[in-house]
Amino acid sequence: MVPVALERLIQTGNPKAGAQRLVRNAKAHGIDLNLIWGVLGDESENQPAVRQVCMVVPGAGGTGMCFVSIPVECPQVQRDPARFGSRKTQIQEIGASLLAAIEGLPKAAGDRVRIAQMLFEPEQSWTHEVCQAAGMISVGTLDYMRMDYNLIRTWSSDQIDWGDGIEVKTFQELACDDQLLATALEASYEGTLDCPELCGMRSMEDVIASHKSTGVFDPSRWCVLMFHNTPVGCCLLTHCPANESVELVYIGINPEVKGRGLGTKLLRHALQSLRIKDTVHEVTCAVDRRNTPAGKLYLSLGFKRFDARCGYVRAI
Repeated sequence: MVPVALERLIQTGNPKAGAQRLVRNAKAHGIDLNLIWGVLGDESENQPAVRQVCMVVPGAGGTGMCFVSIPVECPQVQRDPARFGSRKTQIQEIGASLLAAIEGLPKAAGDRVRIAQMLFEPEQSWTHEVCQAAGMISVGTLDYMRMDYNLIRTWSSDQIDWGDGIEVKTFQELACDDQLLATALEASYEGTLDCPELCGMRSMEDVIASHKSTGVFDPSRWCVLMFHNTPVGCCLLTHCPANESVELVYIGINPEVKGRGLGTKLLRHALQSLRIKDTVHEVTCAVDRRNTPAGKLYLSLGFKRFDARCGYVRAI
């Protein structure tokens, strides 16, 4: 039954072959094939054995990414729509699969998943209905941006004037003090425009664990902004060798010190301080579309939008 269920999650190519590959490689990619829920049929000729599916993949920091099947009428899925019912029926059943997954996670995954997430393309408008039916809340639309890594070499190398009371230290210089980093993160969340719905939904330990799991964690590439020896913000960069890129995992500054151009200075400083011997072609980031100041900052440094995703979450 599992391979048949996985076929419903394969959106391109040969679903049967794709499902078989997924089964073979699941363990290597941290996929637990027990975390699959679905709406089943009666296996008659006109009733598919598996109608709709949701699979949850646990991640660092107690997160679980949810993947759902899509209505078969979508052009990229070559199946007989009549066997799966009307569009309305399919959307209802997909929502039921997602809700069953969320409600079943405490028993099936224990403490591994404490927050369920969904990310999908804005064009998949039906997914909003699915997420809302499962009790998830929207965290906005994320714009994915990238910048040519070589642009950094064109920036002025003049020493940055941080202003009175401001200094920047790497996480390594701060002895990788998670509590100090937590203080910096919490300070930067005040009045944030970047997915504010997430504030308070996860413990700071989970947030930091999630950030550390991205790419290859190196404390020398995480910068903490200090104001009179108090953490007031940070800029977290990580190297992603598989993509030949650097990812801006997070940047944020407390309102107390905003208005001094510190966001631009901090990001420029962090990027110019990188020492990566491997090939890197680009710097990437994701930003809440509602966060206009951050979007303008990235554009001013040479970032360009290339993709977008809508996000939903629900605490388990």
